[in-house]
Amino acid sequence: MFDEPYRWVEAVSQRREYIEEQLRRSSPVLGASVREGILYLTFYKRIPKVYEIYDGLAMGSIGHPADIESIRMMLLNAAHVEGFQRSPKDVTLHRLLLFSLSPRLKNAFEDIGASPILVRSLFAEAGKTMEEDRLMAVDFDGNIEEEKGSLSVAGSSAVKDRIQERLGSRKDKKATLESVLPELFEAYLYGVYENPDLGLDPEGNVIDPAKKKQAIRRVFEEYTPNACLLDRKKGSLLPVSLSTLMEELSK
Repeated sequence: MFDEPYRWVEAVSQRREYIEEQLRRSSPVLGASVREGILYLTFYKRIPKVYEIYDGLAMGSIGHPADIESIRMMLLNAAHVEGFQRSPKDVTLHRLLLFSLSPRLKNAFEDIGASPILVRSLFAEAGKTMEEDRLMAVDFDGNIEEEKGSLSVAGSSAVKDRIQERLGSRKDKKATLESVLPELFEAYLYGVYENPDLGLDPEGNVIDPAKKKQAIRRVFEEYTPNACLLDRKKGSLLPVSLSTLMEELSK
């Protein structure tokens, strides 16, 4: 009788290990604020990972496709109910995550008698300016992380740390989609492939273009690109072309 709490703690710990193992090989999702809106970048093998939730709100997720779709539909419904009963201005990322998503994930994670939700998500809310943008990551246990400038979700903490180290603390108020896209792609490479050989010198200058092309080609051969812009003016999620990276391959 008295050891029941300890058994529950042990069960939750094992549950965490199981979920993290299931997510380990997931392709990371990166997001960054730019003048045009919020830029998402990821790659996938079967199903796209970035979706629009509501005007000015988007999500990019890793995990089991069925769980991702379940979370997406729940947030879609919550957002539209909120917008109908109150006002579209009341539909905010903060309200959706703190009052709808986070409690559900926490309950599902701690209920050891039910199946866990295998999902990590990166949410974005485009503000009127870059300073008003919100980037929030929600883990499978309901914990929420928020950062300014850029943020990512990945299959392991090691991969995420490598990505965030490459991105650094981005506070460039003049950053554009065109200038940030290569930065996100390079950070993605360093996340997926530990210490990739990009033919760079210690200062980051390209000294062997062939090696960089090989690394880029490898990603495009293994995955399908999924780049989107949460447009600041339109409030819509728009596809972003990676033609510049493909052009570099053909040189």
